[in-house]
Amino acid sequence: MDPEELIDLEAVRRRFPWVGLASIDQPDLSSRYREIMAEAHRDRMIVEAIDSARRSA
Repeated sequence: MDPEELIDLEAVRRRFPWVGLASIDQPDLSSRYREIMAEAHRDRMIVEAIDSARRSA
């Protein structure tokens, strides 16, 4: 018997809706999370620099 036949994927998806949302091309979600957080930090720093420049002008 095939092991996948033992798993009711629909039941798993109902209980854990995020199952199947991860990209197969990007299996390491923690590294993608760190990239997203680094990009957000960089973007905040840019916005703060622009705001500071506007206030001093």
